[in-house]
Amino acid sequence: MKKILLWLVSFLLLSCGIRQPLPEYDKQRNCYPIEIAAGPEDFVLDRWHTQPRLIISSHERREPARYGDIYSYDITTGYSEKMKRTGEPSDLAAFQPHGMDIRQADGETFLYVILHDLYYRSVRDENGIAVYRISGNELIFQELLVDMVYLWSPNDISVLENGEIYATNDYRSEFDVYFRKKTSEVVHYSPEEKSWSVVVSDLSFANGVLALPDRVYVAATRSDKLMAYPRNQDGKLGTGRQIAQIKGLDNIMPYGEKIIVTAHFDDLAFFRHHKDKDVPAPSVVFLIHPDDLHPDESKAVVYADEGRQISAASTAFVFQDKLYVSQVFGTKILVCDAIDLSVSHESKTTP
Repeated sequence: MKKILLWLVSFLLLSCGIRQPLPEYDKQRNCYPIEIAAGPEDFVLDRWHTQPRLIISSHERREPARYGDIYSYDITTGYSEKMKRTGEPSDLAAFQPHGMDIRQADGETFLYVILHDLYYRSVRDENGIAVYRISGNELIFQELLVDMVYLWSPNDISVLENGEIYATNDYRSEFDVYFRKKTSEVVHYSPEEKSWSVVVSDLSFANGVLALPDRVYVAATRSDKLMAYPRNQDGKLGTGRQIAQIKGLDNIMPYGEKIIVTAHFDDLAFFRHHKDKDVPAPSVVFLIHPDDLHPDESKAVVYADEGRQISAASTAFVFQDKLYVSQVFGTKILVCDAIDLSVSHESKTTP
């Protein structure tokens, strides 16, 4: 009965004109899909092991599978394979990856992965961040950061070069999503003190996060706001400012001095796509220069699609003149010519 009630409430709320028409875009862009696995929601660029490759978080989210995987995709050869994981604790009863980030320290490369339902008990606040050392196609377990107070529903993470972590907690219940309640947070982890703290609260579904040495960007999905917060040396954040109003924001990626964000323009289509893979959901990607005097007005459409090429896009970035777009539920990543972008892209430092 509870599930039926939630479905009816969500249907009524999502049907009330909560939708935006797709922006104008270049339909002649050359794009092709690459098959990965179910739910390639997030990816990072690893440029420290031989040829540049994507490392991709994969998990079936429609009927949440007990186990997901991490895949690598060689950008040069197009070869994709599942990465081997070793050394994980014996009480890790499930592997349900979500947001990720990558960093290099002292000549070693580390992958940070948000994991849900660690002990496979269907408990929403049993989450963690697993840290792996990358060696070839092997992920060697290093540690698992667990904290039910500060990691109660982590969605995305961003890791600085010194190991500081920023993570978003998105929502506590479905009604937070439906009624746009400001119950989500951004939390910070200090590797020196080995402690967490809340640095932003009162957000409506905090989603993507991108941390830079001097600022942190946060996508508030249900309030349709892209926020920027000044970052202090102790990791705390100052007063945020809205730099863009975009419907259904998801993940954030760096692109030179600019940032790239994905967005979901049709709530009902997203909901239906979640239930049925054959129902398309629009995907939109924006390029924003946050230091413009009016960044909201100068944002540019990088990609837009009704969901025929790729549905429910979650992460996008540019490398070597190619735009890569992942998705929440499907099995593919879309690769397009980045014909209207010219700034050289550095490696991903977050989501």
